[in-house]
Amino acid sequence: MTSSIGIISDTHFQERSFELPQKVRDLWAGQVDLILHAGDVGELDILDQLSTIAPVVAVHGNDEPEYVTKTLPYQQIITVHGLRMLLWHSHYPDTNEELAKRGGPWGPKLNRAAAFGRAAGAKIVIYGHTHIPMMMQHDGILLVNPGALASGSYFTRQALKSVCQLQVMSDGSYEIAHFDLETGQKISIGPVDPNHEFQETNSQYQTWMIEPDLISTIAALRQLEYENFHAIRQMLITLHQQRLSMEGLISRTDLIETVRQNSLLAEKDRSNALAVLRGSK
Repeated sequence: MTSSIGIISDTHFQERSFELPQKVRDLWAGQVDLILHAGDVGELDILDQLSTIAPVVAVHGNDEPEYVTKTLPYQQIITVHGLRMLLWHSHYPDTNEELAKRGGPWGPKLNRAAAFGRAAGAKIVIYGHTHIPMMMQHDGILLVNPGALASGSYFTRQALKSVCQLQVMSDGSYEIAHFDLETGQKISIGPVDPNHEFQETNSQYQTWMIEPDLISTIAALRQLEYENFHAIRQMLITLHQQRLSMEGLISRTDLIETVRQNSLLAEKDRSNALAVLRGSK
């Protein structure tokens, strides 16, 4: 007897992805017995949609609505045919620590994931968060990241949207394959060099939606303290959704007009954001 498991992550539903791709249904309908979601789910509706294909087990990520973070666990053990797997998103629970450790070489990130797997007695660690598909043995643990459906920010596109599928045989042996959701075809995913910089790999899978001179400006906007961050977030969700289906990059003028015309923004937030965008703050 063989059990088939679909693995998905970083859907960011209704923030940076807005529908379940048909290719997911094409790949998994009638083909998988269980679906594992490795976090940054977004709105829980996406789990309901996935459950029409197969039962779903999910963990929360670091970029979720608060009710989702409170509802879903940080990590979960799944055992199929004696094969124990650890499912988690892989972020640090402390936001400051998370931000401080995002860059740097792969080595410490791989070491941490493998250590979590060993602590749980798992043979496979399934994780998300990086938006980078992965399959490699590290310190005796198989590390598997399916990749992402959505980008990591409102100002980037996910260059490769991918999922993976795990076949577990009755004796606990297994096979894993990644799939490109644009083509529905299997793709080859190799290991990363532990000494290689994470950001260099990340740039292969996420591309900017903004003009190059805006990259540092966006970083400055993120440092502002907002009176009504919910309104800022909704503005960015709308802008991201509009631009996903358009060619060309978001310009400084585009952002200025978006901020200037948004009636939901607190006046202080609008004033501070425009000052940064215009280079006067």
